[in-house]
Amino acid sequence: MDAIGKILQEERQRQGKTLKEVSDILNIKEAYLAAIENCEYAVIPGEVFVKGFIRNYGNCLGLDGAALVQEYKQGLLPPVPAKKVRPAKPAQTAPREAWRKKEGKWPEITVIAGAVLFVLLCAWLFL
Repeated sequence: MDAIGKILQEERQRQGKTLKEVSDILNIKEAYLAAIENCEYAVIPGEVFVKGFIRNYGNCLGLDGAALVQEYKQGLLPPVPAKKVRPAKPAQTAPREAWRKKEGKWPEITVIAGAVLFVLLCAWLFL
C-alpha cells in the first residue's frame, strides 16, 4: 500500500505539477492528496472517499486509477465476516372476528355512547 502514494507522488513530480495544482483540478483538499501520498489514510473521512480520491488522483495523472484502487484494497486487512441474521417471520394478520373477540365490546359501546351524547347535545341546543 505504501507503493500507491509513492507512485502518485513520483508521477506528479515527473509531470511538474504541485499538490495545489492537482487539488484545484480535482476539487479535493490538498491535505487529503498529501495524506494519500504519505499513506496516512486515516486523515481522510471514510474508506469510500479514500478509494475515490485514489482513483481520481491516478486518472488525473494519466495512470490507471482502478488498478491503484485494487492495489489499495489488496493491502487492507481481510474483511470481518458479517454476522448471520435470521430472516424475520412474516406478520400474521388476525381475522376480524378474532380481533373483536380480543377487544371485547368496547368499540360498540363507544359508538353507542357517542350517538347518545350527540342526540342529547342536539336536544339541549334546540330546546
